[in-house]
Amino acid sequence: MYEYILKNKLKRIYKNKSREKYFLNWKDIRTILVLFDTSHFDEATGFVNQLKKLGKQVTVCAYQKKDDKRDYSHTSYCIISEKEAGKWFGNPLHTIIQGLEREAVDAVIDLTLSRNIPLEYILAHTSAFVKTGLKKTDFPQYDLAITTLLIGEAESYQVRELGKQIVYYLDKIGSG
Repeated sequence: MYEYILKNKLKRIYKNKSREKYFLNWKDIRTILVLFDTSHFDEATGFVNQLKKLGKQVTVCAYQKKDDKRDYSHTSYCIISEKEAGKWFGNPLHTIIQGLEREAVDAVIDLTLSRNIPLEYILAHTSAFVKTGLKKTDFPQYDLAITTLLIGEAESYQVRELGKQIVYYLDKIGSG
């Protein structure tokens, strides 16, 4: 029921909302929001650390499914648990969105490999100049969409490869 409500909200957002798309040079992107599923925590954390080494200020928001029993309290990441997100019909999402509205980011990098409605909802509400990730729907979510990854590879490899491709293309946009 919860995801059904969010899907309908997403449809309305993309139907009624138009936004101007900007393509910043990789050098001009200073603040980045990274979205991912905690089932790919290690790969995504490696990517986040790489961004930090490149001098980027990174905010992280991840989604934890019910079957993921790991404890992420030791991280500074914003972790949305499936259990908590559905409990108040999106109230935790609204709190996160309000926080992100106060903290403007230049770019959003979505490392999810499959559809994740709560993270899509957060993505739709960010005012980042550039939004990028793996195309999973027909919604106009991204300014730069990666359409294919190597099929048959392990998901951990796909997450790392997705991150590499996004950085590569953002860098090429600025230098081309």
